[in-house]
Amino acid sequence: MTTSYFSSVINAIKGPFYAAAATSAFSVLFGLLSTDIVLAAGGAAVGQAVLELIPPLKSPAFASFFAALAAGFYSEFAAWFRKRPATVYMIASIIPLVPGGGMYYSMLTSLEGDPATSVQIVLSTLMTAFALAAGLAIANALGRLAFERSRFPRPKAKT
Repeated sequence: MTTSYFSSVINAIKGPFYAAAATSAFSVLFGLLSTDIVLAAGGAAVGQAVLELIPPLKSPAFASFFAALAAGFYSEFAAWFRKRPATVYMIASIIPLVPGGGMYYSMLTSLEGDPATSVQIVLSTLMTAFALAAGLAIANALGRLAFERSRFPRPKAKT
């Protein structure tokens, strides 16, 4: 009983851990500071956890949208907390979610002479990429609305 519970917990943590590790390595190459590396890795872990929590029913774009939305909100909060641009955390946090494998497999199937499968994979990959972009755009817009007032408070009117 405890062994199966322990293995299920390990399997649930494995994906976000690997996403955080990959983002940490990318962040070092990206030139982030040590605190920013940890925060960007946390954003990748949040995005990957949401991606694994929402089952990709027939379209991975739906799960990718909410994963990008969660990573975007996390990036906006981290940017507000550290007083840095949110794109620093967004770019690094979104790396594990980018559908690079889809483009590889679409090119592979087109070179193998299967155009129908290639078109199907390309369309699925493009829908996932657009869902990631839409999730980040919505998170960026809502994050700016939420945190803009705290960054630049309005001066009080003289009475």
